[in-house]
Amino acid sequence: MTGTVVKSFGKYYAIEYEGRRINCTLRGRLRKDERLEKYSEPVAVGDIVEFELDGEGSGAIELVRERRNTFTRRYKDSDLNDLIAANLDLMVVIQCFSKPRLNLRFVDRLLVRGEKEGIPVLLCVNKLDLAEDDDTGRLNDYYRGSGLDILMTSAVTGEGIDTLKKLLAEKLSILIGNSGVGKTSLLNGMYPDLDLRTTEVSESTGKGRHTTTNVEMFRLESDARIIDTPGLREFGLTDIEPHELGVYFMEFGRLSRKCDFSPCTHEHEPGCEIKRLVEKGKISEERYVSYLNILSTLKDYYDNRYR
Repeated sequence: MTGTVVKSFGKYYAIEYEGRRINCTLRGRLRKDERLEKYSEPVAVGDIVEFELDGEGSGAIELVRERRNTFTRRYKDSDLNDLIAANLDLMVVIQCFSKPRLNLRFVDRLLVRGEKEGIPVLLCVNKLDLAEDDDTGRLNDYYRGSGLDILMTSAVTGEGIDTLKKLLAEKLSILIGNSGVGKTSLLNGMYPDLDLRTTEVSESTGKGRHTTTNVEMFRLESDARIIDTPGLREFGLTDIEPHELGVYFMEFGRLSRKCDFSPCTHEHEPGCEIKRLVEKGKISEERYVSYLNILSTLKDYYDNRYR
């Protein structure tokens, strides 16, 4: 039988099959599959799997079908990828204009992941009702020339909610953001019947408290399938070599063909087209600094790894 993994919890996976959910475990041999050994867990929400039922209404996963893409992160102290979701049509990165503050360095790391996996990305910036003068202008200026799709919303006033709902229709999307940015409020605004639980941002830390504890897919109207995730506070990219980073920065990849050196790290090489465009104001200097920060992190990681 073939089904879709819609929830992971502990050692169990809920599989959607012919309109019902079946709780399954893994066959031991799956953990020895060479395709899956690089992951902390071999199965993710969004996976298409083959499974067999047992006599009590539960089952066992026998095979994971080939994936179109994966959404993963890597921890600095591990050689394994943390596998979060698979077979995505859209990644929605959610930030906001108030507590917790807009964290574009965090967004940039997620954009790199989307580019590497070939997953289209939408940046959704919530709490537009709390935006200060020129907040939106500075945001657009930061990503000038990147081609990034940006949508500004307010779960309080309803602005942008209908547009977001249309963008999610007929897609398998993952919603990612720091705790407290309003992922749950946006979901409730688009789909009131969900009635998901929300919490306030902590006054002491300025960060949101976790309200989502498991990765789960919701099947909603207009054939929207949405994967909600626990709030992420960090996101590692240590599976990317330093010289590859520029390929995955949206506005860098195509333009870097004009650099005198290939590959070019866009850091110290003469005749670098990216540095020239930053100096001319075609690429945001703040965005370039974000790139250099990620590059430095990757260099440190690989230097320590091979030392």
